Amino acid sequence: MTVAVWKNMDDRILQLIGDAQFERQLYEAARANLEDRGNKLRFHNFAFAMRELVGHTLKRLAPDAEVQKCIWWKQKADDVVPQVTRVERCIYATQGGLSNYYVQKKLRLDFAQEFAELRDAVVRLNGYVHITQEVFQLEDDDIERLVLETIVAVAGLMGCIQDCRTAVGDRLSRAISDTTVQQIVGESLDAVDELATHYSLEEIYVGSHEVTSITSETIHIRVSGSLGVTLQWGSNSDLRRGDGGELDQSLVYTCELTCEAANPDPEALEFVQNSLMVDTAEWSNNKDEWNDSLADSSLDDEPLDAADIRSDF
Repeated sequence: MTVAVWKNMDDRILQLIGDAQFERQLYEAARANLEDRGNKLRFHNFAFAMRELVGHTLKRLAPDAEVQKCIWWKQKADDVVPQVTRVERCIYATQGGLSNYYVQKKLRLDFAQEFAELRDAVVRLNGYVHITQEVFQLEDDDIERLVLETIVAVAGLMGCIQDCRTAVGDRLSRAISDTTVQQIVGESLDAVDELATHYSLEEIYVGSHEVTSITSETIHIRVSGSLGVTLQWGSNSDLRRGDGGELDQSLVYTCELTCEAANPDPEALEFVQNSLMVDTAEWSNNKDEWNDSLADSSLDDEPLDAADIRSDF
């Protein structure tokens, strides 16, 4: 495995783990076992740690109660254990409550192979957790092959999650932009209102959007962009007399939208109440600079005195 391939797979697994501290420590321990080349059990220890890591991560990403709410989940006989399979957890982690029809027909995605590869990788790991004479003496080439198969399969799940969320976001893109703009236009921008006597909203730019999670019932979307505003100090009369001032500013914002998961309808996007956040930190950090600029602007607008006019005649 080349360094570049390992790093790419490693980054994806760390993304999959996220802020789950125990899972991160378990993954680091699995990797540390591999580096102990003097230990004949190094792969067996790696196999055990990775098998447990996959189990913990899937249960966190796909709790039983959430999986069982999804329209694609099939009820099993009461004596079947487990009720939620490893592949079903992979499906939920990837598409949440999205219907299989929507994923396959609307998004044109099919992750069956990736899910099967992860399931099979865990099955292979099980064969090395129980140490027998046949599996004890592993050659380095065999270890590298097995490690690569495992790492690629686990990292592949993160790839499925990213691909599905990106496809959903792309399909809803126009509606996300329209809903965001309409909502901001009707919002009272309190953070901006605190900066000056008055403000006017001149431009709304939707820069990017990201599907942050898909639960059994809801798609969660984060939107970011910038607002073009004109800040005004003083009344319109003050401005006409030269006693007020104006500055054009660009301010960054974020907000959140939601949508039904089972069959996402672009017309049914909802703005999350109180989610609009306008970042005025740059203004606060550079307030003195803006004030100087405003003062200079005011001087430029003052009527010239006859003594100030130079003549070359």
